[in-house]
Amino acid sequence: MKRIQEALATLGSGPEDLKLVFITHQHDDHTGGLRGVVEWAPHVTVAATEHEAAVISARRGYDPQMSPFLRRMTRNARPPGVPVERVMAEGDLVAGFRLISTPGHTPGHVSLLRDEDGLLFTADAFGCLPKKLRVGVRRAVCVDPPLAKRSAARLVREDFETVVLSHGAPLRRWGKQRLRGAVAECQYA
Repeated sequence: MKRIQEALATLGSGPEDLKLVFITHQHDDHTGGLRGVVEWAPHVTVAATEHEAAVISARRGYDPQMSPFLRRMTRNARPPGVPVERVMAEGDLVAGFRLISTPGHTPGHVSLLRDEDGLLFTADAFGCLPKKLRVGVRRAVCVDPPLAKRSAARLVREDFETVVLSHGAPLRRWGKQRLRGAVAECQYA
């Protein structure tokens, strides 16, 4: 939470300036600080897709990841239980970014594209952990790896050049070609 506050302060913003928090998917590395953000900025609206909203608000549990080891390690994990006031769907706009449904990493996962300049935020539809660019970040953390690959293939048909990943450095040059290459190398079947 402190890093979020510091980042907003660097921009000259405080809790009163935060209006909307959009969550791309349910995993703890994307929702872990959400409760603290809502406490710090209690007027903020939390938004997500329908499936992810049900998990984030704890109306349902986390969806199990592909890896048996990770399923065992996270079997007692509980979603943040933060109310999601705004349910959004493919095609909706968030701060000028169009939502693109990219299920597979999680059932309601979305990526965001700013059509005006071709800036794509993949969330975890793609990622580099540890260093190699992959579909769904890693097979083990996806709920449906073949679906993640189909979503990634669909995503690379969009018009973009610059790519921001949740896990990995931004791809400022050749972003589309690099994502296309990751899809071609992907072995999820």
